Parts: sequence; C-alpha cells; structure tokens
Amino acid sequence: MDLMAPPDRRKFQVRCDAGSQGRFEVGTDTLSVRVGQRMRTGKEEEVWESVHILCKEQSDGSLTVEVLVCHSDWEEAKTIAAIHSRPQDEGTETPSLKCDLELSGSSGLHRASGAQ
Repeated sequence: MDLMAPPDRRKFQVRCDAGSQGRFEVGTDTLSVRVGQRMRTGKEEEVWESVHILCKEQSDGSLTVEVLVCHSDWEEAKTIAAIHSRPQDEGTETPSLKCDLELSGSSGLHRASGAQ
C-alpha cells in the first residue's frame, strides 16, 4: 500500500531521511515535527529544538503548514513561514496555495498549535 497516494484523502505527508539511521514516510491528518540540534551553553551541551513544523486543518477547512524557529535567548518561538492551502476550492483559476513569509511573534499568523 502506498501511503503517499493522493486518493487516500490524508491532508499532509512527511518524508524524513535520517541517513544511516533510517527513513520515515507517512500521510496524516495532523503533523508536528521538531528538529533539535546540539548546542553549548557555557560548559554544558544540550540538544535544543530549533525548528518546529506544525500542520493542521483550520476551522474553515483550509490547511496550514507553519514553520517556527526557536532560540534559547527568546521568550517564545517565532513564526517565519505559514503556507495555507484550500484543497476544497474546486474550479478556481488561481492556485490554492498562499505563503506568508513575515516574521511574527505572539501576534500575527494564526498558530496551527493543535498539531502536537
């Protein structure tokens, strides 16, 4: 069975290639991906989650993929991109994909926080 086939009606898909550690592919209705990287604070090393990707269907039926960046000096994550689609809008001449690439903090783009 091909999990990525369009007729399955899943709203999002993710493909992850982790080199020799393996590979992961799935179609799903909500998605949360967190990417961490090793960093140093003083004499201590830790893995800091620096990028979050949150995907969710909104109440109006549109789909949102939101990309946030995090930094240990910031009070909260910053939204750097939100990609919206309206797959339910048939027969329109304009693309159903809209990209917001403005940096935002606590106000601004609607968070897709339901995907955790």
